[in-house]
Amino acid sequence: MYTDGLNYASMNVGAWKLFEKLRNQNADLFIVSHKTPLSAINKVDLIQPARIWIEENLGNIPEFSMDHVFFEQSRLLKVKRIASLGLTHYVDDLLEVLQEEDYPQNIKSFWLSNVAKNLSSDKVTAVETLDSIIDYV
Repeated sequence: MYTDGLNYASMNVGAWKLFEKLRNQNADLFIVSHKTPLSAINKVDLIQPARIWIEENLGNIPEFSMDHVFFEQSRLLKVKRIASLGLTHYVDDLLEVLQEEDYPQNIKSFWLSNVAKNLSSDKVTAVETLDSIIDYV
């Protein structure tokens, strides 16, 4: 079950280094997720366990606020939320999000993936770890 797996989830390699760099730049950190409220098969709450994991793992960052965490019910709504926040940089593990027609073109975008090692374009840079982004911010 998806929610049970969260007990074993850990932060991506380099996350704390990136957060430290962002903190030094007084940057805001947002999380925008595409997550339906309930799983399709057994109607388990997907959002509350994710919120708990985020609070437990990011709650000790003074500049981080749960008010900056958004769960959208569709990929299109996720892209609209991203656009509404006025972000300069954005990271996603789904390339499809970064390639959506309505995705903001002025955002420096990173695809967090271990399968596309050297993909880079004007719009998207593939990275395997979050600390790989440090030189871009």
